[in-house]
Amino acid sequence: MFFREFSESPEKLIKNGRPLFGTYSGNISKLDIKGVKKPFGIIPVPPVFTNIAIRSHLILSFNAGDYIGQVCFFDAKLFGYAELVYWNKNTNLKYAYNTFTGPRKRLVPKNLQRGIAVSFKKARYLRISWDRQKNRFSLLVNMKGDSLRPDTRAHFSCTAQEMTDLVTVMPAPTLRRCSATLVSFFPLRGALSTVKSSEIKAMEQTDGMALMTINRSYYKLHARFNTLTATGMHNGKKIALFLATSSIDSKDTNKCNPNTLFLNGEMTLLPQVFVTHPFGMDKTWNIQDTENMVDLTFSPVSENLRKMNTVIFRTIYHTIYGTFEGTLLTKDGESISVKNLSGIIQTTMLRL
Repeated sequence: MFFREFSESPEKLIKNGRPLFGTYSGNISKLDIKGVKKPFGIIPVPPVFTNIAIRSHLILSFNAGDYIGQVCFFDAKLFGYAELVYWNKNTNLKYAYNTFTGPRKRLVPKNLQRGIAVSFKKARYLRISWDRQKNRFSLLVNMKGDSLRPDTRAHFSCTAQEMTDLVTVMPAPTLRRCSATLVSFFPLRGALSTVKSSEIKAMEQTDGMALMTINRSYYKLHARFNTLTATGMHNGKKIALFLATSSIDSKDTNKCNPNTLFLNGEMTLLPQVFVTHPFGMDKTWNIQDTENMVDLTFSPVSENLRKMNTVIFRTIYHTIYGTFEGTLLTKDGESISVKNLSGIIQTTMLRL
């Protein structure tokens, strides 16, 4: 049976110009991968130029009451992008909002003890903030609608001590470069309301769950990413699943990857997975590994497609809501059969 141990969290992820590859439980002070020596070959290039190749993104997937959705921040230094997509699980109605930001120092924070990711536009206001010392985490949404979409307002929060954290540092794809990922699972409590004309649909304060991931990587000019998240209940226990694959993964990601199963706060590290959709993205997806710990199918319900083309970049975002079915195996050998487990798959293509 597959097994991978946690390591003691280091003070910094880069030491003497070399990444400290590994899997670390608990939260570290900063998710910072700057300072790697010669990440793009033997030619000496000043860090001020190699650091420009570092891209970061923050994805928060939430499942509360009648709604499931995802908040996404992407930070490429030259530009930033923020998006909210959510669905009503009863009607499958989709609502999507997005906004761009110009060049800025940082959109996705490095500081994991106290940070804020925010889109400041009044019509597209998104804010995710946390303060570990004051034991606070919050998500605030204020989106102005149009003829097709209602105004959306939401506020969710939790205490930071309820957050279960995992940090991984892995080659991307060679030992010269690295990719660092924080995965955090926690309960949420809050409400979401929509306003269209004079009609107000307000959800009462309710309990939910969330998975937040922050990733920083040395990107290639052409990169692809798949992230799979699922949250729900299993036999009275809270369950959450995070799986990821990308074009910058190393050859042997079993040694280090962010794939994790959370069951009532207990973490099970999972092996490398293979994600396929042989009949199209709108048909059944297959998610499997070689260690018999992950054997799932994903049935899409609704998709949000976003394409962006400019002079300096091209991106394609597929955000797909659906349900997972199949079997998962915990580190203790417990087999978990899931059915109609709500989740979201996001597949991204970026070309600079």
